[in-house]
Amino acid sequence: MIRRTIGLAMWLGFGSLVIGGLYWGFLNTPEANFAMLALSAVLGLLMIGVAAIVVNVAVLVALGSPLRSSLAAGARRAAAVVVAALVVLGLVALINRGDAWVTSRSGEISAWFIRKFGWGDISPLFQTQTYLSVWLRWVVLPVTALAAIAVWLQQGARAIVTPRWVRVAWHWRTLLIATLTFVLLIAYPWRAALWRPQGLPPTWIEPSLAAVRLSVVVVCMALGAAVVIMTVARQTERMTSHDRK
Repeated sequence: MIRRTIGLAMWLGFGSLVIGGLYWGFLNTPEANFAMLALSAVLGLLMIGVAAIVVNVAVLVALGSPLRSSLAAGARRAAAVVVAALVVLGLVALINRGDAWVTSRSGEISAWFIRKFGWGDISPLFQTQTYLSVWLRWVVLPVTALAAIAVWLQQGARAIVTPRWVRVAWHWRTLLIATLTFVLLIAYPWRAALWRPQGLPPTWIEPSLAAVRLSVVVVCMALGAAVVIMTVARQTERMTSHDRK
């Protein structure tokens, strides 16, 4: 399992580099004429396609398929990732609207708690709501989407209709591992990516240290994503094996 997880992390890191290169080309493509606009559209579609294939291959490899056959199957079933991503983005937008509503009504909410319960400071409640929002957006929804993709790749799109895979995705062990992995290998390393030490000379030292820091961050995040994918894949594989018996 450790070897497979490390291999998944390497695959995800490679995919991130490819997508990053396409994104860099997208940002640096001028939109001065129709040809450049068409090139921007092609680069955007390529980013989506490559991301879908990378995720599909990662899930298939986590399920035990060889890399070579996973490449072909992942490309054929790229729609699974696209559909899951659209649903997740829609739900994230709803959660963000809820966060904005709470922020805009924070004074009224505080006044209501003071009037009803006599609570003068409800900042812990607002902080809890913020943590819950982050957890839903960055743990629960991605885990649910990965479980849906795994079931789709194993049993076809019709298998998504049954609710059993949702219970597998929301199993306490899956969510616990995904939460700890997100905190330790994604959230905290991302803070390091934004950290800039003071006093560095404006020479080759500063960009070199920045490159090393970002490389470490990418490795940690790729490893974290691989752990989450492996965890979700194992749970859905157990469900599938049980159904076949």
